[in-house]
Amino acid sequence: MEKEHVVEQGDLFCAIYLDYENLAVSAGQSYPALDTPLSLGPIIDYAASLGDICIRKAYADWSVGECAADVKKLVKYGFEMRHLPQTSARGKNGADMDMALDVLEDMILLPHIGLFIIGSGDTDFIPLIRRLRARGKMVYVMGFDNSVGSVIKENCTKFQLLDELLGLNAASGIDPTLDEDPALIEGDRIAARELLIRFVRTRTDEGPVFLSDLKNQLIRINPSFSEKKIGFSSFKKFIESLEGDVVEGIITDRRTGHPLVSFRELDEINSVHVDAGECLVTCLNSRLRFIGDRKVRTQIFEQILALFRDKRPRSIHEIAAAIHPKIDQSVSKATLNRVLFGLGGEGRVFRYYRKDPMVPPIDSPQVLNESVRSVADIEAVYLASARDALKRIFPDMDDAEVEQVVR
Repeated sequence: MEKEHVVEQGDLFCAIYLDYENLAVSAGQSYPALDTPLSLGPIIDYAASLGDICIRKAYADWSVGECAADVKKLVKYGFEMRHLPQTSARGKNGADMDMALDVLEDMILLPHIGLFIIGSGDTDFIPLIRRLRARGKMVYVMGFDNSVGSVIKENCTKFQLLDELLGLNAASGIDPTLDEDPALIEGDRIAARELLIRFVRTRTDEGPVFLSDLKNQLIRINPSFSEKKIGFSSFKKFIESLEGDVVEGIITDRRTGHPLVSFRELDEINSVHVDAGECLVTCLNSRLRFIGDRKVRTQIFEQILALFRDKRPRSIHEIAAAIHPKIDQSVSKATLNRVLFGLGGEGRVFRYYRKDPMVPPIDSPQVLNESVRSVADIEAVYLASARDALKRIFPDMDDAEVEQVVR
């Protein structure tokens, strides 16, 4: 297993702060078919592998929702739980402000802490992350792939996918038959190859590089890089896959016994053209299961409005069961479930009527938000959600390219 840092374990002190309510909601939205997608054990193990954990704090309104059910779990793992009652009609609790103040205070009072681990996808933490890094601190951010924007990923020292850390994947979600499209995986691998070429192009030392140092260098360029995300069980296997291409070879350093990576000359490396539009369309269709036919979308949205005329709360499963027989049968139930769940959440089409922490999110009763009155309202939310998802997956893509494929 490659080391994350050149320091030995025990030399580094770290602190972990979890915007727990944010993570719990994101976990439920990303993996609604699972009763408990958010597990603390792997998170603590990961932090402990980086250094000695001297602070563990979690922030939420512990009287409601998933958070209330997880109190004993947090006590077991030694977290100091900061109670933040909801202070707005939309359920916001101000965790970002309280967390930021605690982190800054701990940074000043405990200067020996070198690594701050923040569990959240909230962009409100960007100023905090920048302030910590300006003080020479490392900042790791943890979050779910579908709920963290590119700005967070690009500003931290490293972004760690909780999906990967917790062993979750598409098969854990609402569509158990969803397989990664080969073209989509190939697109991700090409992007990883281009990242390695960027490193070769900008490095100042032309000699071989230690394998462990190389991974750290790639993470510095792109904090969200992960070889596991593109199908490799280890970083070494990813580098080995590029031997004879970008990589000249892997040798063992006689002095340390550690692997060294040597690279080919830039003019010997073939450039691979990647069609941006093709990558976006493949991801949209395969990973996000986007419904491109506007007539079919309109049919689904009309059925949603008709179903909720009586204003009776219904779960995602109940909504899907009621409207699926009335829509185009080219849309599978699994795809419909994915569409419906993507319409839920703050500021979208559905909101929870009454959240029971013992009930999975996909089985929790939902009602229409008051602002949703027409098919056009639902269409706008659906398209915006798809665009946001693509921008999170492909942060370097131009907005115009994303707009062109999502319409």
